[in-house]
Amino acid sequence: MNLPHLRRLTAALALLLCTLSASVQADENTSLAHSPPVIGDRDLSVAKGLRRVAIASYAVQFVLAQTSNGGGVQVDFEPVLRNDPAQLQRMTEAMYADFQASVKAAGFELVPHDTVLATPEYRVMQQKSSATPLLMETGSPGSKSGAYKSAFHVPQGLVLNLKGDEYDNLKNGYTGFSQIVDDTLTFGGRLSQYTTNWPYYDNALQQALGAATLHVRVFVPIAYVWNSSSKVGTWTHYSSGAMAAVRLGERFTRLAVGHKSDIAKLYLTEDLMSRGITEARLVRETTNLFGKVTGREVDYQLNPQAYEQLIPAMAHEALQAMLARLKAVAE
Repeated sequence: MNLPHLRRLTAALALLLCTLSASVQADENTSLAHSPPVIGDRDLSVAKGLRRVAIASYAVQFVLAQTSNGGGVQVDFEPVLRNDPAQLQRMTEAMYADFQASVKAAGFELVPHDTVLATPEYRVMQQKSSATPLLMETGSPGSKSGAYKSAFHVPQGLVLNLKGDEYDNLKNGYTGFSQIVDDTLTFGGRLSQYTTNWPYYDNALQQALGAATLHVRVFVPIAYVWNSSSKVGTWTHYSSGAMAAVRLGERFTRLAVGHKSDIAKLYLTEDLMSRGITEARLVRETTNLFGKVTGREVDYQLNPQAYEQLIPAMAHEALQAMLARLKAVAE
């Protein structure tokens, strides 16, 4: 993680903690809170005049474990997240039902779920899709963001469509063009998902339904991973680390809209931070001969009840904000 980004992260965390502190003082029973969603968009003009929509895919990427670059720090919540085999699918179904309601509340005409699944065009897409739940694990923590182990869940009957999540970075203040690679997917996952020409089949579905298609991905990381370097004379010192932080991840938490052979996207440009899902306990510190702390062993705990309560609430607010912006353009 470069220094400016680290400073922005530190400032965001400090601001969030201040806000949360005020909330807790106002209500002693408040234990869960999150920051507001910050939304970006790309090619949204193609949605002008949009009225009728169909939800063609809704994928939730539950990260189970993350490892810092070099493998120095690992945050692993897989045992607790997979302790109840039905929990992640239950959350996915609830989030999908909530999104259906949000689409209607935003003023769009929504094609019923069963109508979408009954079309020959969608049955072809189902044949092309990977079976879910799908486990993807990066082979080594060699990327800048470290290694990921994720479980991908979709609502019953819907396809897993991850294509198109590599896009130009159009954040405010960015002056160049840089392709963002999704390094949370394994090579096998890339191959099975990216060799299918999803836009072609999606366009056929749009024509069959007389509707635009909506594609949702909710990205739920469990850790911040950082990398930095500093130079002293001819020596360069590299460091990396991680800390538990369950949140909705920026970039890959997105709503894509297929309309008239074009694709518009809305996505989080900032991580949607949470509080109350994880706890950290310092086990021990290691020091050098001069008493300087050189390492810390931390025991991270995840509250599965808080996780199941807060993640859907965060997804609701993020997607609701995206739908509001989409509706404003459509009108």
